[in-house]
Amino acid sequence: MKIFHNTHHAQHAGRQEMFRGRLVDCHEVPDRLRYVLDELQRRPVGQLMSPDAALDVHAAMARVHAPDYLAFLARAWDDWVAQDPANAERDALPSVWPLASKHAFRTDSPPRNWGCPRC
Repeated sequence: MKIFHNTHHAQHAGRQEMFRGRLVDCHEVPDRLRYVLDELQRRPVGQLMSPDAALDVHAAMARVHAPDYLAFLARAWDDWVAQDPANAERDALPSVWPLASKHAFRTDSPPRNWGCPRC
């Protein structure tokens, strides 16, 4: 198995996330990435690819995600901060499920805004 990692992942250092109904310190932090990479090098589970390995991340994402969802993600942080400049100091946490129908937990439509899937 080829194992790729993104060198930009180490920049992700969220403050809080939801875990079992509570806000807790983020689990995914740069220290955890270092631990995971060290373990992947230590254990024979696959080939850890260099961060410089030729992988077109945008093409890979486009193979599995709808274009409008990728466009939503590309502008999400800017939209979050535009909603309230104080959001630049907050983590953007998911808080809604954009449901296509009352029994469907997945839809290929991105959320229309940050607070209400029907708005």
